[in-house]
Amino acid sequence: MIYDELHVTGVDEWTAVANSIMPMDHRYRDRNRWQVTLITQSMGSYNLLRWDQPGDRLAFRTPSHIRRGPADDFYWLVVPERGTFTVADDHETTCIAPGQAVLIGLDQTLRLGVPSSVAFGFQIPRTEVDHAISPLGARRPVFDLESGLGRIARSMIRDTHNERSRLTGRQFNAVCDRTTELLCMMAVGDSTPQRTQLAETAEAVRRYVRDNIGVADLRLAAVARALSWSPRQLRTALEQAGTTYREVRQDESLRAARAMLESPGTTMTIGEIAARSGFTVTWFSAAFKTRYGETPREFRKRRLAETGQPASVVSRLAATAPAE
Repeated sequence: MIYDELHVTGVDEWTAVANSIMPMDHRYRDRNRWQVTLITQSMGSYNLLRWDQPGDRLAFRTPSHIRRGPADDFYWLVVPERGTFTVADDHETTCIAPGQAVLIGLDQTLRLGVPSSVAFGFQIPRTEVDHAISPLGARRPVFDLESGLGRIARSMIRDTHNERSRLTGRQFNAVCDRTTELLCMMAVGDSTPQRTQLAETAEAVRRYVRDNIGVADLRLAAVARALSWSPRQLRTALEQAGTTYREVRQDESLRAARAMLESPGTTMTIGEIAARSGFTVTWFSAAFKTRYGETPREFRKRRLAETGQPASVVSRLAATAPAE
């Protein structure tokens, strides 16, 4: 078995390394501070990669890439250890969080959203998968790695990486064979129903909104772009999950506003909290009362009084310029 460890600094060097594994186009959030640690193990038809990437990037497989490198003789299993990945085409977007894995073919156009992350990539010969299950085609099976066979498969991938200096080529291939057998058994068992995937997609949108309230552009098109989706894909995914982007954004904004209102450490007025959360003061008051049964002023006054804040502090922080 051959294994190597690379410490890559700079987007040009990383693009060359990444394209030697699989030709793709790459876009980087911060080109000036790019670095990756990549460890590779390979023997025969199996490859196991582990990368530690502090920055975000998007990777694209286009028709020209597919013509140059068809990639039709293997699949890739992507296993995040940190960071939520997205895999998208013109019809579907799949979100993969730590504790999950996705099996994809790179013989079709797609977009990969690769966040600041630590992850494994496991290259599997198609013959090892297609003899057990039907060819994936456009499907992207998602595996639960938190329990049962999935947890065992994840442990085998981790241990194969950790023991790289002590495995012979024959041993590496034997472990990869057993790991692939477990994945095929899970795929046949269909361990990830569609409803679970839809809920995970909606949660990925919620998480992004929650983390970027008052920080980034939260209009639908900007959020879709940040998650490597199209606006239509984002709308469709949320509708299939039983909600809309408007509802998600309002819900997360109200949650964030409530947290700011009840924090004794904040010095922001209600008007400032409304603006930070993306509301006008009037709309904020109406939406907050509908959701929580009291106005922002009433809620803040009550919560601060419960924490024992002096009356002068309660009165000052509960104030807002326009009448509610």
